[in-house]
Amino acid sequence: MDKATESDNKGAEGDGERNPITVRRMACVMVIASTPLLNGMMVGWTAVLPKLQEDGSFPVSDEDVTWLVSLMLVVGIGVSPAAGALAEALGPRRVMFLAMAPVVGFWLLQAFTPYLALLYVGRTAASVSASMVCTMVQPLVAELCPTRIRGMASTMPEVMSCAGVLLGYVLAYLLPWDVATAISAAPFLPLSLAILFVPESPYWLVRKKRIDAAERSLRVLLGHTADVTKELDAIRSTTTLKQAKVKNQMRELRERRNAIPVLLMLSVFVLRELGGKGPVFNYTVYMFRNAGVQLDAFYCTVFVGVARLASTCVSACTLDLVGRKPLLVATAVICAVSEGVAGAFLFLEVEGAAWVPLVSVIVFVIGYGIGLGPVPWIYLGELLPTPVRSLSAALITFSYSITYFGVSYLFLRVIASLGLGPTMMAFAAANLIIALLVLCFIPETKGRTLQDMETAFASNVNSQDHSQADTMTAGGEATPAKGESLMDDYRRDDTKGVPSV
Repeated sequence: MDKATESDNKGAEGDGERNPITVRRMACVMVIASTPLLNGMMVGWTAVLPKLQEDGSFPVSDEDVTWLVSLMLVVGIGVSPAAGALAEALGPRRVMFLAMAPVVGFWLLQAFTPYLALLYVGRTAASVSASMVCTMVQPLVAELCPTRIRGMASTMPEVMSCAGVLLGYVLAYLLPWDVATAISAAPFLPLSLAILFVPESPYWLVRKKRIDAAERSLRVLLGHTADVTKELDAIRSTTTLKQAKVKNQMRELRERRNAIPVLLMLSVFVLRELGGKGPVFNYTVYMFRNAGVQLDAFYCTVFVGVARLASTCVSACTLDLVGRKPLLVATAVICAVSEGVAGAFLFLEVEGAAWVPLVSVIVFVIGYGIGLGPVPWIYLGELLPTPVRSLSAALITFSYSITYFGVSYLFLRVIASLGLGPTMMAFAAANLIIALLVLCFIPETKGRTLQDMETAFASNVNSQDHSQADTMTAGGEATPAKGESLMDDYRRDDTKGVPSV
C-alpha cells in the first residue's frame, strides 16, 4: 500500500470515529429525505385531470388544467424566499414539520370538494407545503448526514420524488380521480409524525447560541455515549452568532467566498431548466406525437417514470464511488447529445427515423436520472456555505421555480414558432454549457466534510491545499498555515496530518 492510500485510509478512519453512522442517524436522514414524496405525487397527480374533466362533477376547462398543472411552480416563486427566512427563524426541522402536518387535509379537500374553487384552494395549499419542502430538504439532509455516505443520502430526496411521480401515475390509471386523490393522502400522516422524532439541525442551534441543545441533537444522531466534542467544535468553527439574522446573511452573501458557490449553483439550476427538463417530463406525449411517434399516453408517462426512478436509484448507489463532478459532467453531455441528435433529425426531416426522438428521450431521461437530476440538488446541500445556507437555498429555489415555470409555459409557443427540432438543439446547448461550467469551476465534494467545503472558494485555498498535500504525500507532518481555521487543527489532530474524507 502506498503512502497516499494509507493516508486516505487513516483519514477515513478518523472521520468515521468523529462522524459515525448510527441506526438512529440514518433513520432521521431517511425521514427528512422522504418528504419530497409530496413533490413527486403533486406532479404525478396531474395525470388524473383527464378523468376529472370526463367525470363532470364540476366543469373543468383546458385553461383550468393548465393552471392546476402549473400551480406548484407559481406558488414556489413566492414561497421559496419566505421558507428560507422562516427556517432561519424557527429551525429547518420545525418548519419541515409545520409544512408536512396539514398535507393530509389538503389532499382530502381536493378529493371530496364539490367545487372547482375548493380544488384550487387545496392544490394551492399543498403547493405551499411542497415548495417549503423543496427549499429545505437538501441543506437539512447534508447537515444531518455522515460525510462518507452523504452522496447516497442526498440522492434519496430525488429517488422519493421520482417514486411519488410514478405512484401518482399508477393511481391515476387504476382509480377514479377522487379515489386516487384521497389515497394520495395516506403516506403523509405517518411521515409527518416521524419528523417529530428527528432532532433539530445542530448547525442552526449553534447559530442561535443554543450550544447545549446542539450537543443534545448530536447525541441523538451519534449515540448518547458518543464523544460529540470534536463534531460540535467543527460546527462552531464555521458558524458565528451574527449568521442567525437574515440581514447579516445578506451581508455575508456579498463576500467572495460565499457569493461564488451560490452564483455557480444558481447558474447550474437555471441552465438545467433551460436545457428542457420541464418540457421533456411535462410534454412527453406531445413531443412524441409531434415527432411522429404514436404511443399510448399512459404507457408513455409510466415508462418515463419507471426509467427516471430506476436511473436515480443507480445514481444513489454510485455517487459515493464515482463522485459528483464526473457524474454530473458526463450526464450533462449525454443529455446534450441526445437532445442535439433528436433536434437535428427533426430539423432535417429525415424519413423513416421516427424512432430517433423516442430513443433520444429515453436516453435523456436515463442521463437525467443518473446525474443531471440529483447531483445539482446534492451540491445545493454541500457547496452552499454555512453562513448563507438557508438564504442562498431559498434564492436558488426561487430562481429555479421562475425558470421552470417560464420554460414550461412558453414551450408550446416556442415550438409553434421555431419548430421542435431547433428548440431541442437549443436545449442541448444549455446542457453542454452545464458540463463546461462544472468541469472548469465546481470542485468535487465526494468524501469532504461541510467544514472542508467552507474554504473551497477562498482566494488562498489552492496554494495551501497543494503545499499541505505535498507535505502529507511525503509522509511529513503538516504545519498550520497562516489563516487556517480552528477546524484544520481539529482535523489534523484527528487524522494525524491527513485531511478527513
